[in-house]
Amino acid sequence: MQLIKTNKYLKYLGIPDIVNQLFLLFLTLIILLNHEKFKEWYIVLAVNAAISFFIFFIVYIYEIRTRLNRKVSPVIRILRFWYSIFIILFFFKEIYLIMVNLKPVYYDELLIKADYFIFGFNPTQAVHFIANPFLTEFLQIIYTMFYIMPVIYGLELYLWKRYDEFKYAMFVIFLGFYLTFIGYMILPAIGPRFTLHEFGSINIEVPGLMFTNLLREIVNIGESVPKGTPFPELSAQRDAFPSSHTVIVLLIAYLSHKIKSKSFYFYFPYSLLVIFSTIYLRYHYVVDIIAGVFISIVTILITNLLYGSRFHENVKIANSKKQE
Repeated sequence: MQLIKTNKYLKYLGIPDIVNQLFLLFLTLIILLNHEKFKEWYIVLAVNAAISFFIFFIVYIYEIRTRLNRKVSPVIRILRFWYSIFIILFFFKEIYLIMVNLKPVYYDELLIKADYFIFGFNPTQAVHFIANPFLTEFLQIIYTMFYIMPVIYGLELYLWKRYDEFKYAMFVIFLGFYLTFIGYMILPAIGPRFTLHEFGSINIEVPGLMFTNLLREIVNIGESVPKGTPFPELSAQRDAFPSSHTVIVLLIAYLSHKIKSKSFYFYFPYSLLVIFSTIYLRYHYVVDIIAGVFISIVTILITNLLYGSRFHENVKIANSKKQE
């Protein structure tokens, strides 16, 4: 009887919701199995349980009211479609907590050797010859825009009420994030700005114009190294390999072409600029980008396997009915 009742709630979860729950369960199990290495681990597990319940509750309320043609409050609608944006930030920090406690070793030396094996030199050092304040300012803005780009792309679909395509696109983007997070845990690394260069001297060595220093500080805060951190290389997020910037911008460019959101000609050149900026601004090794391209391809293959070709056909039929 309990199983039947549980299935009643589970049936309202879509593929994106199920994957979000599975990744949350994955992180919870890692902490539970290694709880002796975490301080106050039970608090983290309690928060994970609360998030899991929140996902079930929001999805259930929205979906059941929609299917019964009842009015849905704007707050519930926003939470149902956008909750992934909030939990991805939580996951990002929880993975940092896991890596600090379970795998404090860095693999930057391995990544540096890989870059040198491919090119015969270190790309972040070689690209310095073209550095100038105007280019630095432009690329730092491009790089920092990445953090709101999933929201910008999501709004493009959401505001046009293309809800099925929105959920599909968000699934692709966040699956890309989850596979990237797993990469962080396998090969933790902090990136060339800490290893091949002097982190505290970047504003002097690669200066910008008006906003570069401010934007760098915003990025640093998100990376757990706010201004004044005594040993930044010890506090920094271990998120160099693979490059999440590469993964996500390529997936957004792919989605904008795949579901014809009329913005491909913006997202594709933007993705190339972001990828170059990760090297120019010393955030990533080239091998991080290569791994990012690979994960983008794997994400697309998994998505096609889960959704199948019928998804887009169904969306086209639904859109044509709306127009009628």
